[in-house]
Amino acid sequence: MLKIDSPYFKKANSSRRLSILCVLVIVIILLSFSVTGGASSKFLIFHLDAVSSQNFFQYMEDGDLPNLKTFFEDGHIIHYGLSLFPGGTEMIYPRLKKGLDNSTGDSVGWNYYDREKEKVISKYKTWFYMVSHMPRRARASFIYGIPGLDTFNFLHLLNVPELLETYGVIEFIWFTTDALGHMLGPKLYEASIRRFDRYFGNLVKKLNLDEVNIIIYCDHGMSFGKFINADQAKEIERIVGDNLLTFLFPNVYLKNPDKKDKTAKDIVLESEIDFAFYRENPHRVAGYSDQGKMFFEEKEGKLRYLFEDKDILGYYSSGYNGEWLTDLEWLSQTRDSRFPAVPPNIYNLLSNEKAGDIVIIINPPKIPIFGWLTYPGNHAGLVNTDLMVPILVKGPQLEHLYGREVMWLHNLYTSISELSFENNEPAREKNSFSFWGSGYGELNSGFEMSLSPAYRWNFAFRYHDDIYRSWLEYDLYSSYLIRLWTGAGLQYNGQNLDALVQARLQIDLGKIQLNYGGQYSREGWEINTKELVYQINDRLALEWLIPNGFGLSFSW
Repeated sequence: MLKIDSPYFKKANSSRRLSILCVLVIVIILLSFSVTGGASSKFLIFHLDAVSSQNFFQYMEDGDLPNLKTFFEDGHIIHYGLSLFPGGTEMIYPRLKKGLDNSTGDSVGWNYYDREKEKVISKYKTWFYMVSHMPRRARASFIYGIPGLDTFNFLHLLNVPELLETYGVIEFIWFTTDALGHMLGPKLYEASIRRFDRYFGNLVKKLNLDEVNIIIYCDHGMSFGKFINADQAKEIERIVGDNLLTFLFPNVYLKNPDKKDKTAKDIVLESEIDFAFYRENPHRVAGYSDQGKMFFEEKEGKLRYLFEDKDILGYYSSGYNGEWLTDLEWLSQTRDSRFPAVPPNIYNLLSNEKAGDIVIIINPPKIPIFGWLTYPGNHAGLVNTDLMVPILVKGPQLEHLYGREVMWLHNLYTSISELSFENNEPAREKNSFSFWGSGYGELNSGFEMSLSPAYRWNFAFRYHDDIYRSWLEYDLYSSYLIRLWTGAGLQYNGQNLDALVQARLQIDLGKIQLNYGGQYSREGWEINTKELVYQINDRLALEWLIPNGFGLSFSW
């Protein structure tokens, strides 16, 4: 094999070196256009946190969401999507991919009591359980969920067109709306939704819409108003007394469950808590309000609603007459109610083995107090502004949903046969070959070959400044914006063979990539990677090795 630093190259005149360089450039450019991939279906999913249908469509009617309105005019918007109770990302997100309702799964609130282990399962376990269902590269969304940082989401969105070339499904999670609604109120909350609309409008101009299916959903709502604080923890302790095992909103766990009927009634009559539900027998749930009692009975997979004293849910006055209905029929029947589809939402939750003996409900304009926090907005009730959400769809694999008016949110993904979250990662990273020079009269003052045996792994060999380096690196951390690579290898400088530890930060901004890193050997830490790359197409890129190296890279 002819070495790049051999006498042959050293003695070659400038014109010959220039000719060889030109041939290499031409060959690489031709190769970069030689293969065209076939079109395949892609899914781009946006999770817009804590926006109810009522708020969403009001903002759209007011002209605050022009890009979403225009884009989905030839798509479809499901106005009556319903999330699970208790309304929260920790409830709905882990269930979405498998289409599970709240009768199964670990989340029945932010934490729960494990009766078998006789201990409280902390909210941290619930948080990690939720995060474990998120794509690895989407988890940085929590950072940008901090109020004020959603402005920087445009950096991630710059990379979506390129990410869609690598991943079949991209999930983009916009968390900030939830935090803003809770802590700072409707004004900044709405500003974040308008920002999402602007960023979305800029993004879709760059997409091949013949190949991309786009889904936007909100996971639950957010209620605002003149709230009456309800310190439910103190009230539950006072009313339940010595029979209280623990209270973890909205679940009340009792030492003696036989007293749950009296306890549920006392809770609503002696506090600001609106409803208290409990399972009366395997096929019947009972509940109290301060105006009467209600029952949800199950038979052959269907439910009916009965009441004593007053119909607090208002279903009978709207045309219901005691029929047995499926979950979807309940949603269709009550979609315009202030309390949409309460029977299946509560009946199924109380079927969950992790749920409390009693489940309490606090509806707006009341708002629960959690510790020292008092909020201007929340989503802890059974009302439409807490649970009714919009679902927006557009794309060739989503057209079968265009006629839908109602949908339980947890059934969204399973209703799309072409949408799969399995094996969504590529088999490997891109292989690449790069070469560069540092002046008009020098050909190939360095080159690098990178081969990927598997996803998140690269094996690289590099020659530069008469030093040979070889290393294996691993993607330790990734978001949609950065990747942190670490690895180890060997270095040979003509006299010594040394071990080295390698680290590299990769920052992607659309077609521009910045690599910055170095290595540690017995000579100490050395920054040896400062590189700016411009991607001409999916195979060919221009490279600038800062400050004075220029070259080309070919990937496959």
